[in-house]
Amino acid sequence: MISRYSLNQISKKRLIGSLAVILFLALAFTVAFHQYSLDIGRVRIIASPDSAVDSISRSKPVVYLGVISRYPPNIIYHGYQPILDYLTSKTQYRFELKLSDDYNQAVQMLVRKEVAAAFLGSYVYVKAHQDYGIIPILKPLNENSEPFSRSVVITGITSKIYSINDLKGKRLALPSKESFSSIWLVRNELPKHTIRERDLAEIRNFPHHQSVIHNVMKNVYDVGVTREYLVKQLINKSIRVLLYSDPVPTSPIVVAADYPKDIILAIKRTLLAINQTQPERATITKGWDIEFVYGFVEAFDHDYDIIRSLRR
Repeated sequence: MISRYSLNQISKKRLIGSLAVILFLALAFTVAFHQYSLDIGRVRIIASPDSAVDSISRSKPVVYLGVISRYPPNIIYHGYQPILDYLTSKTQYRFELKLSDDYNQAVQMLVRKEVAAAFLGSYVYVKAHQDYGIIPILKPLNENSEPFSRSVVITGITSKIYSINDLKGKRLALPSKESFSSIWLVRNELPKHTIRERDLAEIRNFPHHQSVIHNVMKNVYDVGVTREYLVKQLINKSIRVLLYSDPVPTSPIVVAADYPKDIILAIKRTLLAINQTQPERATITKGWDIEFVYGFVEAFDHDYDIIRSLRR
């Protein structure tokens, strides 16, 4: 027969075990929620991709365009889908988006001919050209009608960090490891300022630029690096810029070299017609991702030699 003392001991052990499980689950939930809150890019598309397709467009043959995953899916949809709708209205094809989970997947969709063209980052393009012969066809213009952009190292407006030399011991937020912004800062600028990666308290890569910006503004991370045009409206308001990169070619629209030429020509002709001399450009590009609202110029592989020099 089990004594009352033994029963009490068993009950206590069960209670302690139950409490331990509850505490473990609570801790796991807290960690998971913290990780979720840091990466705002987990939000998904709500709008239907067919929302802007009329009966005439629906009868056109479908052509897919790929997009690298540097922005959250809902931001990509709202900024890129209007571009595809415009291409649909001006050509004999119906253009639809194909999103990717990471940068490499966007390239593989090109290689497998799942997409006719893709919006790639400049660093990703250089590697894709080397490995698969991918070629650029267009690059967007900036507000000065030039095909260049810059990356920026940012900190919060109330931060006590005023120079890249102050980064030791700080927490650094980066976009994808395949992003030009990340490569430029880690491989180029940190060594220039005799800062080693181990000198920082933490380095974390986020899948999306918006997550970097969000975490710096919320002071979760002390410093981040992103694209200048994404934060222009925030400079000296919510953030402060510590360092600008030299101008580099804007991120290209690229194609597989052996993709059907009539489709590629339709894309080029339609988007090249939108430039600084187009009087209705601002009306046409209203609602487009800000990277593309100033129009396009033709792109060539040698434009990206400066990126190649960074990769060496």
